Amino acid sequence: MTSYNKNDPTTIQEMFNSIAENYDKTNAILSFQMHKRWNQTLIEKTLIASHPDSILDLCCGTGAIAFEYLKQISVQSHDPAPSKIYMLDFSVEMLAFARKKAEAENLNRYNITYLQADAQSIPLPDNTIECATIAYGIRNVKLPQQCLKDVYRVLKKGGTFGILELTQPTNPLLRLGHGLYLRTILPVMGKIFTSNENAYRYLCNSIHSFIQPEALKDLMRAAGYVEIRSIPLMGGIATILIGKKL
Repeated sequence: MTSYNKNDPTTIQEMFNSIAENYDKTNAILSFQMHKRWNQTLIEKTLIASHPDSILDLCCGTGAIAFEYLKQISVQSHDPAPSKIYMLDFSVEMLAFARKKAEAENLNRYNITYLQADAQSIPLPDNTIECATIAYGIRNVKLPQQCLKDVYRVLKKGGTFGILELTQPTNPLLRLGHGLYLRTILPVMGKIFTSNENAYRYLCNSIHSFIQPEALKDLMRAAGYVEIRSIPLMGGIATILIGKKL
């Protein structure tokens, strides 16, 4: 059985490659479709709020954030489409499914560039991106503070960075139920839909071991972000953090 550890990034890369095929379907089932609501809140608070001309979707997976935004603005003529969209992921299989999704949903008419790269070392010049997002990814990065710094580097002045992450509820009863679900149901369902129970045990452990939102806000401040705010979702089962570059 493969052991996954974010301190050995190649194992995380292998894990996401192994679950890419059924990733969207499994997320929908395991979150009871709530992830779509959380994703939409991130989109509204960052992309829709800033109308960026350039977008970076970090740890993009199959493209849930950027592609949903593009679909929404395509039916709203008053919102211009970004001239450049960068989709970055460590997993080549996730990017392969993102490409297929873009083709199936007629999104290839947009100027999309796919980057198979590490979120800690973004292959873009300084001051090039107006809005960056990362959903369910920063807890899997070996050095979150390095990711925050590199996003800050590529952001233009006044640019926005939005983080959506699974977190631990503060309410004791909700925290207990949430923990039981993660430890018992999540791995079993992950095994059923992806044949990789260990991947979902890792994902469960990564939620418990990751820093709390307040500590992540401190890392954002240290990286230079200002106007940082946090938005807890469903009692803190997920949290959005948003910051700007001066």
